[in-house]
Amino acid sequence: MPEPRPEVVVVVHRIPTEVTPLGRWLAELADRVVLVTTEECATGYRGTVGEVVALRDYADTAELDAVLAELCTRYRVTALVSGTEDDLVRVAAARERWAVPGPGVAEAQVVTDKLLMKQAVAGAVALPRYTADPGQALAFAAGVGYPVVVKPRRSWGSRGVQVVRTPDELSAAVASHQADDLLVEEFVAGEVCHVDGFAAGGQLLSAVPSRYLNDCLTFQHQDGTPLGSVQLDADDPAHAALCAAAAAVVAALPAGPLTPFHLELFRDRATGAVVFCEVAGRLGGGHIMETLADRLGRNPVEVWYRAQAGLVDPPGPPPATGSAGFLLVPPRVGTLLAVDTAAVPGWVVGFTLNVTAPATFGGAGASTDSLFDFVVRGADSADVTRQLAECSRLAGSMTRWAA
Repeated sequence: MPEPRPEVVVVVHRIPTEVTPLGRWLAELADRVVLVTTEECATGYRGTVGEVVALRDYADTAELDAVLAELCTRYRVTALVSGTEDDLVRVAAARERWAVPGPGVAEAQVVTDKLLMKQAVAGAVALPRYTADPGQALAFAAGVGYPVVVKPRRSWGSRGVQVVRTPDELSAAVASHQADDLLVEEFVAGEVCHVDGFAAGGQLLSAVPSRYLNDCLTFQHQDGTPLGSVQLDADDPAHAALCAAAAAVVAALPAGPLTPFHLELFRDRATGAVVFCEVAGRLGGGHIMETLADRLGRNPVEVWYRAQAGLVDPPGPPPATGSAGFLLVPPRVGTLLAVDTAAVPGWVVGFTLNVTAPATFGGAGASTDSLFDFVVRGADSADVTRQLAECSRLAGSMTRWAA
């Protein structure tokens, strides 16, 4: 009679151990964790979990599939864990292929494909008008009026998103996308907000609404204008409406196990009306992980990874007071000569330098591209907003660029 296969939890993850200490987070079963990661991250994880497999090319789905096939043959895999947008669908496909419990491809696609998510939440929340048919783009824009927004269906970090103002610009923008990876939407004016939290079984467990300072397309100006975010106070007029929209969206999506979400919404400043932008079944980018942890009292990635591994300990609702926020300072076009980190104020609770000077940049390619970042904490939203304004003022004086 053959020996039973050892039970393991396989984690597919490309973030370094300094950010996500998986061995500590999954301490109860760390010796049964097999981590599939990049060659760059593998060294830091070795010795902290049971086994580490380094992929030559992490983005190569065929290589990942071959590694997962070998692991699922050698072990009895009780869970397949992942957390970044680029892994959700391909890990879901592996779950289905090897009969591993957890979300399947349909559940992953509805929170990674902007057309499918709009179809799922239609009727639950207001939507911008849109078309996914390249042949109807010009007629659609003529009907809703310019400007319109052109975006890929499957991407993140505002990559490939364009605001176009003329038929010629629209034709060029549509031609730059694959026919099955295109959305053209009416432009929705107003402030851009986001709600972050956890859901399970179609129910909202926790929700923290925030307002972006500037917007997620600021990086396209290529002038170094920062992107910021500040959490709203419970008595802010927008707070209840944003949480209600989050509950409606969560209820409209496929019900599943404990998962974080990152929901972006437009809000009309005059009327308070809320319109859906998009939703992700993961943590948001930038420093949402840190600011959400500040509100929930737990690292949300740790909560999610433990839940996927079968160690469920969901967070409670956030406290009613306090606020946190972050600021991302993107590169502009040119050569950065130096960054003066000594100028960072003592009240900044988190500062991350992402570059080594000197370095030459062609600008930013996504909303989360940054030279350096600030994370702050305050008594309320106004306090955090003042701190982020000071960080924004300091950002220009902290850098020295070639003339």
